[in-house]
Amino acid sequence: MIAFKILLFFVFLSAVFAFRRQSVAVQGRLMCGSMPARGVLVKLFDEDDGPDPDDLLDHGYTDNDGKFSLSGDTVEFTNIDPELRVYHSCNNYVNPCNREWIIQIPDKYISAGKTPTKVFDFGTMNLEIELEDEGHDCIH
Repeated sequence: MIAFKILLFFVFLSAVFAFRRQSVAVQGRLMCGSMPARGVLVKLFDEDDGPDPDDLLDHGYTDNDGKFSLSGDTVEFTNIDPELRVYHSCNNYVNPCNREWIIQIPDKYISAGKTPTKVFDFGTMNLEIELEDEGHDCIH
């Protein structure tokens, strides 16, 4: 019986240490045509499948030049699936809800630990374009 308890303890201990802290960072600039997209809501998520809700890692708004910088961390058993979500109204004349872009961040920008060691540079993106699978979101 004692051997079983010891085995159970080590199984539990290994499961606890299997979870690891991971971090990610992203930066970029958003434009609406030739003008900086000011005050655009940007969010950094770890997208999760199943009943586990997505983890919000960071959020903010673009500055007067349309620039943003986000970073965050979380603890997961498997690799995180970071994504940038952009909520904007550039060229949104019909739908009352904001356009929603979801951009997957490549795995090579995931860092071990609390502080990201690499930054995914999103570059400058013109929000006038329509992404093939973009949606609309009224509650974000």
